[in-house]
Amino acid sequence: MRIPAPLVAAVMAVTALSACGIGGGQSNGAAQQKVDTTDQLKGTITFQTWSLKNDKFTPYFDKLIADFQAQHPGTTINWIDQPGDGYQTKLNAQVAGNTLPDVVNLPMDLAYPLAKTGNLLDLSANVPTLESDWVKSVVDAYKYTDVNGGKSAFGFPWYTGTDVLYWNKEMLQKDGLDPQNLPKNREDLLAAAKVMHDKSGGKDFLLSSFPGASDITSTGTSWMTPDGKKFAFNTPQAAALLDKYRQAFKDGLFPPGILTSDYQGNAELFKKRVVAMTTSGGDAITNINKDTPSLKDKVVPSENFLTPPLYTQGLSISAKSKNLPLALAFAKFATNNDNQIAFVKLAPGFLPGTAAAANDPVYSKSDGTPQGDASVFAFHALQQAKLATPPQWSPEMNDYLKQQITLAMTGKQTSQQALDKGVDKANSMLEQ
Repeated sequence: MRIPAPLVAAVMAVTALSACGIGGGQSNGAAQQKVDTTDQLKGTITFQTWSLKNDKFTPYFDKLIADFQAQHPGTTINWIDQPGDGYQTKLNAQVAGNTLPDVVNLPMDLAYPLAKTGNLLDLSANVPTLESDWVKSVVDAYKYTDVNGGKSAFGFPWYTGTDVLYWNKEMLQKDGLDPQNLPKNREDLLAAAKVMHDKSGGKDFLLSSFPGASDITSTGTSWMTPDGKKFAFNTPQAAALLDKYRQAFKDGLFPPGILTSDYQGNAELFKKRVVAMTTSGGDAITNINKDTPSLKDKVVPSENFLTPPLYTQGLSISAKSKNLPLALAFAKFATNNDNQIAFVKLAPGFLPGTAAAANDPVYSKSDGTPQGDASVFAFHALQQAKLATPPQWSPEMNDYLKQQITLAMTGKQTSQQALDKGVDKANSMLEQ
């Protein structure tokens, strides 16, 4: 998805952090304390964001804090913001020095190691309406298996995102496909890709995304064993899906170079009219019409029948906060429906992480334009969105798996062998 420049750093998922030992202290699972919310709120807490203090967002946060303090006299919210670079290092230092802010902005990957080492408050134990007032798919992304095999959530969904599907209707029509009858599942997609390839004499393509982690997730494959201790994504379902892509590659349904370092990526090939389908966030049509004149008014969206990816930022609470009632109350306030909708209006392409946003016309009823359709499709997709990989997955693991899938795609090994090797390598790296 296209990310507004001020938020680029804040949306980078630093997956490798989960292997870096952040968190200090015993790896004893969740902090299970219950917060007493019966007393009147008072005192001071610190609220930390990530790369959000600038001309665009500072007025929003100033008003947010002022509104909360006005509703709760005697409280003070000290807002600090960390730069985009070095956030992992800063969190390491804060945890080690016992200075983690009371309310802290964390993507799922950064929340995971803190929760596993007992540094974040268990929200499942303290917010009974967590899964009804916030989008459940995003709440689930902040759930981690503890040492007893249970799962608790450690982040309030804040600003989120996912992808919908976009199609070049001009290319579809030219190559024998109907923009009014778009594919509705992966089998339809592969069949349509063959029609386009054959009709164009191998000059046009529908597919260009390298099969990988998100495709494995789309088969319903669980990446980890139930106890969360080992990888186990080498399932027959995942292998069968890779087999379909192997055959599609053999049949020439992908553009040349997709498996090489010269591959430009799906979005770039879509802009160049090499491929007729891409994935992107809910505001993509507006950006395409503005930035790519050759595609203006030629792009239509559809529901994402592939498993929609989840991009998420959340607010978590330090389990060691000296004012847990105030921290919990402020985090709930900052992530309530009105405040989230006001925030994402400043960040086009992002979605609120609240269930009540489904009642907002922007997300519930299209105005009949392609952009209006895309906005509704995006919020629908968010309800089913999933993280492509678990927080234990690292870039090094991903690189190795991609190498193995490349060998399978080119016929040098089977799909099952590629997955088996990927699992073995990932587990050896996990042990290290």
